[in-house]
Formats: sequence, C-alpha cells, structure tokens
Amino acid sequence: MAKSASLAFELVALGGAAVGFLAAQVIPLQLQTAEDKPTKRLILAEPLRGEITLASELNGNDGSRFVRYAISLEEDEIVEISLDGALEGVVALYDDQLQLLDNAPVVRHRIEESGDYVVVVSGADAYSYGPFTIDSRSVELTDADTVIIGESFDSWLQGDADEIALNIEEAGLYQLEMRSDDFDPYLAIEGPNGYTREDDDSAGDLDARIADFFEAGEYTLTARSAYDDGNGVYTLLVAPHELPGDGELRNDGSLTADGSLSGWYSGEPLIYQLELAESSLVTIEMRSADFDTLIEISGQGVAASDDDGAGGTDSRLQEQLLPGTYTVSASGFSATGSGLFELNIEMEPTEIPPQL
Repeated sequence: MAKSASLAFELVALGGAAVGFLAAQVIPLQLQTAEDKPTKRLILAEPLRGEITLASELNGNDGSRFVRYAISLEEDEIVEISLDGALEGVVALYDDQLQLLDNAPVVRHRIEESGDYVVVVSGADAYSYGPFTIDSRSVELTDADTVIIGESFDSWLQGDADEIALNIEEAGLYQLEMRSDDFDPYLAIEGPNGYTREDDDSAGDLDARIADFFEAGEYTLTARSAYDDGNGVYTLLVAPHELPGDGELRNDGSLTADGSLSGWYSGEPLIYQLELAESSLVTIEMRSADFDTLIEISGQGVAASDDDGAGGTDSRLQEQLLPGTYTVSASGFSATGSGLFELNIEMEPTEIPPQL
C-alpha cells in the first residue's frame, strides 16, 4: 500500500509493442535514493512538460525509453492522468510497492490509501521519442443516488452494478445514455407496471442508450459493465427526446407514394400497409440515430428484408412490385433497441415481366 514518503524505488516501467496493447515489464535497476538521483515530482492539476530522448531511462525488454515522476495522492481520490503531445506513448500508475495499478493513454484510478505513487511515461516502442505533456486532475463525482433529468450524473463503477433512482414527473419520450471511456457500459431500467428495458451498445462506441416512452413514476436504473468486470468513471444523462417536424408520430396505417413519416420503435415491429395501383419500382429507406434499423416487405409472393443497405445501421429496400397490397414492417435489428426513426418511400411506375 502507498504509505511511504521515501522515493527509493526499483523501478517497474511500462513496455509494449504498440499503444493499445500494453504490458507491465520489470526493468532491473540498482536501488537509488533521492540523494543519488533526484526524482521529478508531478503535482495534481498542474500540467507538466517532458520529453522522451535517447538520454531517457531504457526499458531493457523492448528498447523503449521512459521517465518517471513521484506524485502524492489522497485516499478515495479519483485521479485522471493523460498524455498529450508529439510522443506516441502511454502512462502507467504504480503504488510505492511497485504494484501496477493501471496503464493506458488515459489512466483513471480510485486511490485506496493516501501516500506517494509513481507515474511512468513510456514510449510505445523503441522508436518512440518526442515531447509530451502530462495533464492530471481529480475527478469530481455526483454526490447523490438519484439522476435528475437534464443534468449529468457522474459516478465510479467498481466491478459491481450501481443502482440509481430516476423520477419521471411527466409522461413522455425520453432518452437515457450511459457513457464511459474506461469500460463497456451496460444500462438497464425497471419501472411501473413491470416495465423493463436494457441496452449495451446503441449509443455507439460501446456506449449504451435507451430511448422510449415513459409513464410518470419511479424508476430504477442499473449501471454496470457489459461483462461485470468494469472499473472506472461513467456518465448518465436522461433528457426529453425531441421529435422532428410537427412532432407527430405514426406507428401504423397506410404508406403514401413519395412520402415520409416518423415513428417510434420500442421493441415490437410496427406494421404499415402499401397499396400499389400499378407496377412500380419501390424504394423504402428506414433511418434512425437511436438504434440499428431493420425493414421488411411482404405480399404478392414477395418477401424481402434489409438491415444496413442505406449505410451505417440504416436500412434500404428497392423492389419491383406488381399491383396489390403489401405489408411493410419497421423494426430494430435487436429487440433491445428503441427510439425514433424516419421512413421514406419513393415509387416509380415500371414495366415488370409477367413471370414476376
């Protein structure tokens, strides 16, 4: 544990072939006292500039160079240490017993005991040199167990799931997001009348998003990592979900030629009817910023579907169809997705061979 004020370390430094694939490696050095070789000190919230050069200490395992700093940290403090500048490198944090606590381009860690710690800045490989800046700060967390609509809720996950209360006073459409740079977030919600939903990656970049219509009442959010092993800072944000145009939604009914509509998907496919008076080339696009879309059409011997044909996670179908009635189903690739979508329809009269 970090108790000692002495800075006599047999240095353990960070090595690895590339940023993103990190491993702690031991570099055997003779014990050095503060009198033998002064140790540079990093002060929290004060940027510090440095440089990796040929004169920097050598990692004998992979040939990379490194510099080390002492830093004093307080119990229960959550620190963030990041690296900026021309150097392609990583940061490692150790306690004074040379136990590796974390290593990454950006390190975030909850301090268990007050004392002196060691920060090591290392080049990514034997060819990484250059100037850098170390930025450090104490991360302020939300001192509450209830998330307020429209306000950011910042907390720390330590393996186990967190449960946070949410009070929705007015029924309506809301979007819930859980984001983290430290782990893969997983968000679940339970509420009145047995309501329950959960999500893993709908917000992109492994972040979680749940967008749905919520009745007024008391809800419980469960924030965890996707594999129940995450540690680090995360942010929750609950906000009303604004609707485009006139704010009207249409979740069923007839589709019209060369028209568009907005709908709301919440786990169950939405069914629309398409009437064709003449043979037509029909193009249907389904787009959403909230979830991965899936569009299907059936009828008159036709059955077709598409997931990502419009690019990204949006859908696009183009079919030559005979006159008649067709069913169009708008849904998500995953039943756990939810949110707003837009459906666009274009029809162009065309001649279709009789065998079709």
